[in-house]
Amino acid sequence: MNTEQTVYIVDDERQSRESVRALVLSMGMQAAVFNSAEQFLELYQDEPGCVITDYRMAGLNGIELQEELSRRGCHIPVIVVTAYASTPMTVRAIQNGAVTLLDKPYDDDDLWQAVRNALATDSERRSQLQSKAQLQQRMESLTNKEREVLELMIQGKANKSMASILDVSLRTIENRRRSIFTKFEANSVAELVALVLQIKGS
Repeated sequence: MNTEQTVYIVDDERQSRESVRALVLSMGMQAAVFNSAEQFLELYQDEPGCVITDYRMAGLNGIELQEELSRRGCHIPVIVVTAYASTPMTVRAIQNGAVTLLDKPYDDDDLWQAVRNALATDSERRSQLQSKAQLQQRMESLTNKEREVLELMIQGKANKSMASILDVSLRTIENRRRSIFTKFEANSVAELVALVLQIKGS
C-alpha cells in the first residue's frame, strides 16, 4: 500500500490545474491532476493525501465529488476552491468534511496552509485507523474463554469472583488473565480497559 502523500488536483480548466500543480510541486509534494471529478473517482483508490477541487466543473461539481467520496468510504480531506462562494455552499462543504473553502483569487500562502492542514489531518486519521485495526486483531486473537474473562475484568470483577462465575479454578483465571495481558501488550487493568474501549468506540 502506498504511504506517500499526494495532492490530487481536480479542475476542468487546464490553466487552473497547472497553476495549482506548479505550486504543489514547489512545496516539494507529489501532485496528480484530473480534468473532472468523474476521472478522479474512476482512478482513485483511497490513497494518502488530499484533494484540491474547483467547485464549478462540468459534470459533478467539487462538493458533489466530496459527497461521492464520503459515500464510498473515502475520507480523504478535500479543499474546495471557488469564485462563486455562498453561505449555503460553505456550510454544505464544511458539513461534508471539507478542510476549507477558498475564494478565488486566493493567496498562495493560504492554499499552502490549507494543504498542510489537510495532509496532517489525513496522516492522523490513517494512523488512528491503523491503530484500531491492530487492536481489533489483538481482540480477535483471544479465545472465547479469554473473552469471557476480559468482559468480567472490564466489569471490575475480582479473580475469585470470576472463578466462581465461570465455575473454574483461580489458577485458570490467572492463566487466562496473563494471556490476555500478553496478547494486548498491556501492563495494567486500566491500560487494558482503555484499549478495549477504543475498539468498542470505533
